[in-house]
Amino acid sequence: MFSSLISPDNIIFDLQSSEKDELFSELVEFLVRKNPSIDREEALNALANREEIKNTCTNSGIAVPHACLSTLEKTEIVIGISRKGIDYENTDSFSKDKLVHFVVLILFNAQNTESHLHILSDIALVLNTNGFYPEVLKAANQNEIYSMIKEAEYGRLGS
Repeated sequence: MFSSLISPDNIIFDLQSSEKDELFSELVEFLVRKNPSIDREEALNALANREEIKNTCTNSGIAVPHACLSTLEKTEIVIGISRKGIDYENTDSFSKDKLVHFVVLILFNAQNTESHLHILSDIALVLNTNGFYPEVLKAANQNEIYSMIKEAEYGRLGS
């Protein structure tokens, strides 16, 4: 489950970035501080290359940027909340809100494709839970966000 891969310590409650490139730098820097073995440049380049293939804005106001790194030993995840919103260069017509407020950035080991797919599937389950996105934006702190993720996984959110 997604919640088993994170903790409240993996959540940035008030992102400072206003544009996608700044966002990637802010989130990668957060992960590098937690795990100095992460190659900052490799991570930023991999994220930029992934975005060139397809924008990772998944829904109105939500983005799940992800990339594979050859030097990474285990999956690294950081969640970010932006109250003011981030210009994510989203051009998809389905998105009403061109700004992103909820971000899940994932760095995968390039060799572990099966795990990669399971994690993305688990995240999609949480993000598609009825009421998750509006409620998570009202959260007062990281612990509340983490609790909402667990509730969404166990089917208790929005019921």
